[in-house]
Amino acid sequence: MAMNEELVVDADGIPILTELVHEHETGTPEEQPQDAVTESPAVIADRLLKSRSFQQQIEQITATLSQQVHYQVGQSLRPALEEAINLALEDSSTHSAEVLRQQLESSLPDLLARVLKK
Repeated sequence: MAMNEELVVDADGIPILTELVHEHETGTPEEQPQDAVTESPAVIADRLLKSRSFQQQIEQITATLSQQVHYQVGQSLRPALEEAINLALEDSSTHSAEVLRQQLESSLPDLLARVLKK
């Protein structure tokens, strides 16, 4: 079939073969390596783990999970920390309680970040 001939298609738009194609006229499909078919899951996993693109995907997943865990731990600890601070402030004098409260509020994010890193 020449390149300028119009392609014959069926009602669904699928091309219809109009000329015989003999096996010797087609390109031979690239053969897969014999061991690719019989590779064990361990060999496939090992090859994946050594792949740079797979490592990048794992790093992205790890970063996302770390951020989510950091956020959830912060949300879980927040009420307990606030309660502990309030109890400590109630036992202090008014002026020192206010100073302590302000100092804790300003340093709390850094404290949480250090605790979560450990």
